[in-house]
Amino acid sequence: MLAAAGVSRGQTGFTLAARENRPNPYIFAGHVETVMKQILVAVDEHPHGEQIVDAAIQLADAISAKILLIYVVQNKPPPEGYRESEVDEKPEDFTEDEYLRAVGPLLERIEKAGIAFEGIKGIGNPEQQIIRSAKTKGVDYIVVGTRGLRRLNRLRAIGNVSRSVIENSTVPVLAVP
Repeated sequence: MLAAAGVSRGQTGFTLAARENRPNPYIFAGHVETVMKQILVAVDEHPHGEQIVDAAIQLADAISAKILLIYVVQNKPPPEGYRESEVDEKPEDFTEDEYLRAVGPLLERIEKAGIAFEGIKGIGNPEQQIIRSAKTKGVDYIVVGTRGLRRLNRLRAIGNVSRSVIENSTVPVLAVP
């Protein structure tokens, strides 16, 4: 029955015989149960976000995972220019506008790749929001950026957010150069 479904037993357990764009199956007491892996991808307004998302797309495609793209907006009042230029002056509209401006193109990039995704808007401290979201969503991996620095400079200059996530995460973290 399992061979007909494209599932075979290897040295490390059950695996798909042919790579397909679907969740990995797990075998429990003679039946196949599908569990979708999840990757939390943290981005900010830096242009390096495209590289971070591209790396996450490759990982998600390889392990048939869903991408949870998180962008954390600081909890601060809208700038004066925003209040004057927008009809609706509510602070929550400012944070929503900032979030959509930052992640809209990245979400489109993920969608074009054919990967399941979800956008997450955090408000407040980025390190805390990323770690909290990873725990509450039960993610399998976190992807962060290192701002494109090279060699020893990369280790010295990993941003405070990335460094804190790497140090405090309970799941593997992929740091994208």
